[in-house]
Amino acid sequence: MGNYVVGIDLGGTNLKAGVVDTDGKIIHRLSIKTNSNADPQTISNQILELVAEIIQGAHIEASDIVGIGLGSPGLVDKKGETILFSPNLPRWRNIPIRRIMSERFSKPCVLENDANAAAWGEKWVGAGREVNSLVMLTLGTGVGGGIVLENRLWRGANNVAAEIGHMVIRMDGPLCNCGNRGCVEVYASATGMVRRFKELLRSGALSSLRDRDEITAKMINEAAIRGDKASLDVIEETGRYLGIALINVMHVLNPEMIVLAGGMIGSGELLMNPIRQVTQQRAFEASYKDTKIVFSQLGNDAGIIGAAGCLLKELEISV
Repeated sequence: MGNYVVGIDLGGTNLKAGVVDTDGKIIHRLSIKTNSNADPQTISNQILELVAEIIQGAHIEASDIVGIGLGSPGLVDKKGETILFSPNLPRWRNIPIRRIMSERFSKPCVLENDANAAAWGEKWVGAGREVNSLVMLTLGTGVGGGIVLENRLWRGANNVAAEIGHMVIRMDGPLCNCGNRGCVEVYASATGMVRRFKELLRSGALSSLRDRDEITAKMINEAAIRGDKASLDVIEETGRYLGIALINVMHVLNPEMIVLAGGMIGSGELLMNPIRQVTQQRAFEASYKDTKIVFSQLGNDAGIIGAAGCLLKELEISV
């Protein structure tokens, strides 16, 4: 039997893959841009080519690979075989990616929601190693969620649990990619933060980023660290919205830990401070005092490692 798993993190911005050993360590990785508007066949071909390339680049044989773990944004069917819907990949509908991968490489494949995979990665070898329950939010192009209860992923009755990014926090809020209004994602994702920052500039706010042709969440984070007031304001507002979302999570699930991951955490304590302030002020004390809110230890690798870990867990290998 092989000693490695290919873990794949299919994001709305980047397609990332890594060869992962059975201790959760990445020995080789690759990343390419995701063309979110491409047709499903094009993206499927990208995934297949990336897997073949990463095995070759790791200087191992195909026989060394136990299987492939794939984390995908959006909804996965109950059997874990088909990607039903992905808000940030608008043409990605009803794609039987597990069968495609298994047939192409003659290896077992596990398909998991990307945030579930990232949550399992943190539970396996990251921030949540010592806890039995955690909730993870992945704050990137969208906002994903993953739940681990009693050391097991909680997927819900139809494999669509933990869509925390599509929890409504304002009934009259902006339209979300999922078709609803006022979701956490429209306020706390990178896309949402950039939108609100641009609205702030249009209202007359001063910023060192005002004359930029393109503005990204990373740029806002970096400007905030330098003291840019408009950037600081929008990050603080983002933290308050996230705090409201986390209060709801605490009151429903009362987890031991909440882990925040993704590109949005680049501003560090500038984001965490308003989150902690809001949750401490408004959550039940019994919920807040025993729930640790932390940043991911695995960072951008959580999805890759977690996808690999989900495959190992299904095959009952060392996880």
